[in-house]
Amino acid sequence: MDLFYTRYLQKQMYFRKNDVVNALFNLEKYLFENFEFNQDIPISHIKQKWIYDCICKDDYSNAISSQFKVFSEAGIKKRVLSLINTFSQIPNLSETKKFLNAFKKFNQEFNKLLTLESSKNFKTDIYFQIFFLFYSKKLKIEENFLNKVVLDDKLVDIFETIFLEIFLKKKNYKISKVFYLSKLLIRLIIKK
Repeated sequence: MDLFYTRYLQKQMYFRKNDVVNALFNLEKYLFENFEFNQDIPISHIKQKWIYDCICKDDYSNAISSQFKVFSEAGIKKRVLSLINTFSQIPNLSETKKFLNAFKKFNQEFNKLLTLESSKNFKTDIYFQIFFLFYSKKLKIEENFLNKVVLDDKLVDIFETIFLEIFLKKKNYKISKVFYLSKLLIRLIIKK
């Protein structure tokens, strides 16, 4: 599974040799790609249950689950299973407040795992994760949802900030790597 380039750059800059964080980023990608916004009983729950069972039973015999074997080896399998359970509790977007509360819990658990597995004081922003999910699913963002979003650029990682700026300003669902990297480079030059 290829990581989204924001996550790829974060991995290269902060977690170059950290297989657990790489697996966490891949798990996030898997969960997001299989999330369904508009179904009462989403198919995504079946896929979440499947990956949950693979990790729970140490069944790493297929291409998808094999990249998560590191969770058992690192002794964080129970925490990862809890993370998947938390993600499966995220409701349909029509319940905006419940959606945000459930997503906040997922973000907190995700960040705890990142902190546990790294000496870096890195935290991923909740709004980056939410809009990364929207971007992954090409979901149109409604204005009433955007009005509830408060971004604090000082607290958000530079790689996530650039993604959010591009995505939120133009509602661009096809951000090219070249465009993203050029914006990132400009920001880094201006910062110095």
